[in-house]
Amino acid sequence: MNRVPVLIPVNRLSKAKGRLAGLLTPEERKTLALITLESVLHAAGPGAIVLTPDGEVALRVRGRARVLDEDPQRQGLNAQLEAAVAALVADGTARDALLVLHADLPLASGEALETLVDEGSANTAVLVESLDGGTNAMFVRPPGRFPLSYGPGSFALHRDAAKAAGMAVTVNTNRELRLDLDTPNDLRELLRAPRGRQGAAGVYLLSIGIEARLERLA
Repeated sequence: MNRVPVLIPVNRLSKAKGRLAGLLTPEERKTLALITLESVLHAAGPGAIVLTPDGEVALRVRGRARVLDEDPQRQGLNAQLEAAVAALVADGTARDALLVLHADLPLASGEALETLVDEGSANTAVLVESLDGGTNAMFVRPPGRFPLSYGPGSFALHRDAAKAAGMAVTVNTNRELRLDLDTPNDLRELLRAPRGRQGAAGVYLLSIGIEARLERLA
């Protein structure tokens, strides 16, 4: 997918997948985060831009994605993303359009992103709601028209903010983009379908015996 720039925020690996701490070890959570990041980078293609404070992440993706360092003077994901968006608009990279994409979407594909972008005409925000009400993907044409509100309930906040800014809002319901991996239930959802089990994240999770762990947790 190379028609528009794709901004992918990636947290420090030491903080990766914190809500899975009762199910996966720190090293397993880190490995899972890197596997899903690879899937998202592959889907994004040459337009990928990774925003991260983590030196290991930057080293891994450099040469395949543009790397933006987080601003140490800014606190929180929304402040970091808004600064990155402003910079990308200012330098012309994202003057007309931008896709903001989470790094933990195990089923993401270039085709799914193309479909998302195709729905975004001028003055439009195309949103993908996660299973728990977050915003897994957001395509905006143009970017920077409304404040970002990532966190609990962000989908509704982004939808309302875009409308308040006078933008049309389209909701994309593609399952490939709706599923992220934050909770044990997300892992169960991934493993329900053959494609999830056969993808990189599914293969890894099965290799470490995740099904038995999920059964014990139930």
